[in-house]
Amino acid sequence: MYNLLLVDDEPLIKVAFQSAVEWGKNGFLLAATASNGQEALHIVETQHIDAVITDLKMPGMDGLALIHELKKRSFTGPILVLSNYSDFDSVRTALTDGAYDYFLKINMNGESIGEHLEKMADLLRVQQQRQTEEDHRSFAIEAQKKENALIHCAQWITSTAGSSPASNPFSMLPEPLVFPVRLFTVTLIPAKTHPMPALDAVTDLITEVFDEIGGKVFLHTHEDEICGLISNESLVASGRTLDKKLARLQRQVTTYFLDAPVIIYHDKPISLAELRQDYQLCENSKALAFYVGRSAPIKATAHTVTAQPFHVSQAELSKATAVAAQNADELQMQIAVHTFFQNCAALCMPPQRVREACHLLLERPGENMIPQETLEQTFKEIEKAPTAEALEQLLCLILQERMGLSKIALSKFKKEVQAVIIYVNAHYMDKLTLDGIADYVGLNREYLSRLFSKETGTGLFQYINEVRMKRAGEMIRSNKQVYVKEVAAAVGFDDPYFFSRKFKDFYGKTPSEYAEA
Repeated sequence: MYNLLLVDDEPLIKVAFQSAVEWGKNGFLLAATASNGQEALHIVETQHIDAVITDLKMPGMDGLALIHELKKRSFTGPILVLSNYSDFDSVRTALTDGAYDYFLKINMNGESIGEHLEKMADLLRVQQQRQTEEDHRSFAIEAQKKENALIHCAQWITSTAGSSPASNPFSMLPEPLVFPVRLFTVTLIPAKTHPMPALDAVTDLITEVFDEIGGKVFLHTHEDEICGLISNESLVASGRTLDKKLARLQRQVTTYFLDAPVIIYHDKPISLAELRQDYQLCENSKALAFYVGRSAPIKATAHTVTAQPFHVSQAELSKATAVAAQNADELQMQIAVHTFFQNCAALCMPPQRVREACHLLLERPGENMIPQETLEQTFKEIEKAPTAEALEQLLCLILQERMGLSKIALSKFKKEVQAVIIYVNAHYMDKLTLDGIADYVGLNREYLSRLFSKETGTGLFQYINEVRMKRAGEMIRSNKQVYVKEVAAAVGFDDPYFFSRKFKDFYGKTPSEYAEA
């Protein structure tokens, strides 16, 4: 329904219009009336008016002045002028200035008014259709500009030459293209038991996950990393949040490709000009995955790596473990190691720095030295430890052996069995198979199984289960609200129900009962 404004200083004309037309059935409502041009302008500025019918001769601002002001103020609706036979010159001027037609007052009746209203309604419909088409064209052009900008930006922020002004795509963007975007990175980690998925397969999955929100995600692959950009407007319009979309992506990549990627995201919309800086923030935050794991997307966090606190923490670890060794105190040793890793996490130390600290600690002269061959194998496992948690447990295991506190003394076993014990403690969260472990130590699977049972007095998979269950118990004790499926996945079980049965066999309680005890 269109809104009509009638402008005439004669009350009889207003009454005639109001009574002669059945308003609402012709596509119009008589929204307002005015007695001169000045009143009419005020109504147009304060109400939604689609069309105007105006007299030409009125006191104050007349019809010609009103038409001039309406066009000056970009009024686009049809204007019909009312006239008498003597107003021909004024009518001609009105048509020249923007009125679409005129109407002789002497011919005014319900039928003739209705015909003019139908014409104006047709004009408005055509006008609206053209405006809609123009809006669509403008939107498509704007969307294409944004798409091109995001494609170039995704490539630019990962390039080594991005710091030069000439290669900066933002320097050539018009101001309207400075729009907020969301940034995330997906890094694939080589798995030990299966090949790493192709980047193309993962990008297809990312596109599929983001397709449902109606906004296109722009991806650029760089070595083993995928950099993603999406306009914040698309996310807001969809009612979804980036962290939830990325959490779904994490689950799907893990399900389809059997290993979790490192997903880092920026938690706030950023401008295009900030992209390279915030991409670097995401890159620097990858170290967080070493400490918090890869079960969920990680929010990029600003942090400053400082050497002095790390060196202090490293010295304290060396001193505390030496005291623990003198006292033969296993708990004191575990507390010292755990404190060190907590400090490393707080400092967000690069994983390699932490591994180097473990090397230095184990190379320290001591009474219960580990054979050099075993130590070298241990160093290899330290390098492969996927998380700080796994590395902490491995370090505790080796220090227990060094202090003579290990329930399974490594030094009394053959080197192949020592390697298996170290490997299992470093990789209990992975899918361990007899074939895989046998290949690792270079033995026949049947021979390895017999050798391990003979040397340790327990079956290999019984030992693996023991390591996993002990770790699961530690996780539940430290966080009683943790989900069973999270614990199961963290210790190498795909099926949480099967894990719960194994847990009850080991502890005599279900995980829930164990948490409540």
